[in-house]
Amino acid sequence: MKIKTITLQGFRGFNQKQLIDFHPDLTLIYGPNSYGKTSITEAVEWLLYGSTSKVDKGEFKDEYKGSYRNCHLDANASTFVKVDFSFESDQVEFESELVDEDQYNRRVDGNPVEQWPIDPELASISRPFIMQHALKYLLLVPPDQRFKGFAQLLGLDKLGALQTDFDSICIKPKSSIPTEVATFCSQIDSLESSLAARPAFNNLYSLYSLFRKGKEPFTSFSTALFNECRNFVPGGTPDESVLPNLLKIRDDSIKKIFSGSITLTPYSDEDRTSNSADLQYFVKVVSEDLIRQYSELVKLQTSDIIIQQSQFYDIGLEFLEKEPNQCPFCGQQLTDSIVEHIKKKHQQAKSETDRFSTLLNQQQSFLDTLSEIERRLTNCQLRHTLRLTTFLSIINSLDQLSKILLPKHKAHFASLQEAITLLQEVNHGLDKSYRIATEALKAAKLSVLQSKENVALINELGKKLIDYSNIVLTSVNSISAQEPPMSNANAILKHELNLLAGTEDITLLIDLNEKQRSIRKAFEIDSILAGLKGLRKTINQYVGTKMLDAVSNEMTQDVMDWYDQIRTKGDPKVHFSGFDMDKTSKGEIKSRRVQIKASSYGKDLISAVSSLSEAKLNALGLCLSIATNLKPGCPFDFLFIDDPIQSWDEEHSAQFIEIVRNLVIKGKQVILLTHNKNWLDLVRKGCRSFNGLYYEITYYNESGPTIIEKPWCTWTQRLEEVYAISNDETADAVRLQHADEELRLAVTDITSALYLKIKGVQKDANKLNAREVRKCLLECGLPDGLIDRINQTFDITDDAHHITDYSTHRERIRCYHNYVHELAQTLK
Repeated sequence: MKIKTITLQGFRGFNQKQLIDFHPDLTLIYGPNSYGKTSITEAVEWLLYGSTSKVDKGEFKDEYKGSYRNCHLDANASTFVKVDFSFESDQVEFESELVDEDQYNRRVDGNPVEQWPIDPELASISRPFIMQHALKYLLLVPPDQRFKGFAQLLGLDKLGALQTDFDSICIKPKSSIPTEVATFCSQIDSLESSLAARPAFNNLYSLYSLFRKGKEPFTSFSTALFNECRNFVPGGTPDESVLPNLLKIRDDSIKKIFSGSITLTPYSDEDRTSNSADLQYFVKVVSEDLIRQYSELVKLQTSDIIIQQSQFYDIGLEFLEKEPNQCPFCGQQLTDSIVEHIKKKHQQAKSETDRFSTLLNQQQSFLDTLSEIERRLTNCQLRHTLRLTTFLSIINSLDQLSKILLPKHKAHFASLQEAITLLQEVNHGLDKSYRIATEALKAAKLSVLQSKENVALINELGKKLIDYSNIVLTSVNSISAQEPPMSNANAILKHELNLLAGTEDITLLIDLNEKQRSIRKAFEIDSILAGLKGLRKTINQYVGTKMLDAVSNEMTQDVMDWYDQIRTKGDPKVHFSGFDMDKTSKGEIKSRRVQIKASSYGKDLISAVSSLSEAKLNALGLCLSIATNLKPGCPFDFLFIDDPIQSWDEEHSAQFIEIVRNLVIKGKQVILLTHNKNWLDLVRKGCRSFNGLYYEITYYNESGPTIIEKPWCTWTQRLEEVYAISNDETADAVRLQHADEELRLAVTDITSALYLKIKGVQKDANKLNAREVRKCLLECGLPDGLIDRINQTFDITDDAHHITDYSTHRERIRCYHNYVHELAQTLK
C-alpha cells in the first residue's frame, strides 16, 4: 500500500481543509518548527491506529485529552482525515472522522466499517512512522518493556504473553487457580489445622505431616486413623461398621441438643444449565410463527358442520350408486344436473375436511407446545422452591438456634435472620409469578380446546413467561448470594453443637475418614503447584533462547546493515555491536531482559544506552525502526521519517541521504519531513533522478499551514541532463528512458511557468499532459508550429509511452531537446 493523497480538516495543526499529493517514490516536506509538518505524519498514524504514539506513550493522559481536534475549527465542522491508498492496481479510500475525544467513525470508499480491512495485521507489525520523539523509546525503556517491544517487532509477542501468563501462575499459583479449587484446598487446610489443634491426636498429626513431606505413605496415616476411630466404638465392631457407628454416636449426641441444620443447597452446574435452557425457551417460545399458527386455529370453529356435511354426502352417494335417479332420503326423482350438483358439493366438503385435517394436526402440535411449557414451568419452579422450602423450615427452630449461637456468634445469627427475610420475599415472588404464568397457560389451552381462539391470550402468555423468567433470574442471584454466608453459619452451628455435645474428636475423625480421597487430591494439587517453579524456569529459558536467537542473529544483522551505512570513516570506533539477552554467571538467560551491546575499539562496553553519544543513539533508533519496517509481511509500502537528523553532524547527515535512496530502491515510498532546509536541498540533489515531490510550509496561522509545492529541480537542470545523456554514447536504454522523462518534466515545468507569466494563473506542472500543455500554449498565443513541435515530443514522453514495444531513439531525443529549448526561449 502506498499513499496517493491525504485530505485533512480540523486535525491537530490543520484547521481548514487541505489536500496533499504524495509521490510514489519520494516526497519531501520542509517546514520550520511548530509549522504543522508533524501533524501530517500523526494524521495518517491516527487514521490507521485510532491514536498516535505520542499520546499512547504520554505519561499523563489527561494532558492529551481533546488534542486531536484543532482548537480553531468551527464548532459545526467535523475533524477528519482521508487517505487514498494505491494497492497493486487498485485504489482504496480510508476515512476516519473524530466524533468525540477518542471516538471515531471509519469508512472505506464511503462505506461505514468497524475496522480496517488490514486490522488483524496492524497489531503485529511495526508502525510505518519514524518520529523524533520515539526514536530512542525502545532503547531507553526498562529491560522488561524493551523485551515486550522487541517481542512484538519480531513477531514473538504471543510467546512473550504466554510467558507472562505462566509467570503469573508460577509466582502466586494459589491466586490463579479456579475459585472452586481454592475453596476445596482451603477446606482441607482447615481440616489439617483442626487436627494439629487436638493434642489427643498428636501421633496421627505427625503421620499426616510426614505424608505431606513425602516421608511416609498415605496408608500409614490411613491405618492410624482407622485405629483411632476404633477407640470410640464398642469392641468387636466389624471394620465396615466403624464409620456408621461413629456417625450414630455423634448424631445421637447432637440430637439431644438440636436436630436440624442451616441448609441452603448450592446450584449445581446441571441446575444452572437447566435454568439457562428453560429461561431461553420461555423467552423465545411465543414467537410470531406460534402466534400465526394459533390464529389459524379459529377456522376449526366451523369444522364440525363441514365434517358432518361430508359424511352426509358420503352416505347419500352410496345409495345413489344403487338408485341413480332417486333421492335416498325423500324419494323424489333427481335430474342429472341435480346429481352433478350433489357430487360437486360432496367434493367441496371433502376438500374442506382435508384442510381441517391439517389444522387439527396443527392444533395438536400447538397443544404439545403448551404441554412442554407447562412441564418446563413445573420443573423450573421446583428447582428453586424445593431448596427455598428446605432452608425456610429453619424458621421453626430460630429460638433454639439463638440459644446456641448467641451472643458468641451474633453476626452469623443476624445474617441468618436477614437471609430468612430476604428468601421469604424471593419465595413469595416466585410463587406469585409462577401462578400468574400457569393461569395464562391454562387460559390459552382452554381457548384451543373450546375453539375460542383469541390472539390476546397467547400474547399475554408470552408476556407472563418473560416476567417469570426475569423473576427467576433475580431469585437465582439472591439465593446464590446467600449460599456462602449460610454455609459459614452452618459450619459455626456444627462447631458449637460438637462443643456442647462433646463430639469434637469424633467429628474430626469422621471428617478425616470421609475426606481421605480429598486429602490425597489436595496433596496432589499442592505438588503440582510446587512443581510450577521448575516449569517456570524451563519456560523462561525456552522463551529467552528463542528471543536470543532472534535478536542476536536476525535483528542484529538487519539493524547493523543500516547502521553501517551511517558510519563514516572518521568515526571513533565506539559503536553499537549487537543485541543480546542478559545472562547469569552460570550462563543462564535472564528472563525478559534484552541487552543492547556496544564496543570501544574492540572492547565490550557495559551497554550502548550508557556508552553511546546522543547522536549515535538517535542513529541506532533510526536504523532499528527502518529494519523492522522492512520485515516481510508488512502491508505498508510507505514510510514516514520525521526530523531524522537532529543532533547529527554534516557528515552523518550526508550519509543518511544514501539510506533514503536505498529505501526507495527497495520499493519503499518515503515521506521525509524536516525543519532543516539546507539538508533537504542536499536530499533533492542526492535523489535527483527520482523526480519526487517537494513541499515548503511557508506560513502558519489559525487557519493552519500554508503549503507550497516547489519544483524538484529547474527546467534548465533537466535539459542539461537530457543533453548529457543523449551525447553519452555509452548510455543504455534505462538512461535514455530517463532522458525521456526529463524532457516531459521540462516541458510541463516551462509550460506552467509561461502560463503564470502570461495569464497570471499557476498551473500544477505535475498534472499537465499533452492535451493540457497544448491548451495552455494556445492560450498563451504561441505560434502553431512551435505548439505542434512541442506536442510531438509527447509521442515519446507522455505516460502512454510505457508499452511493451517502446524503444528510445537517441537522435529523436536530441531533436526534441532542441524543440524544448525553443519553447524555453519564449520565457525571456
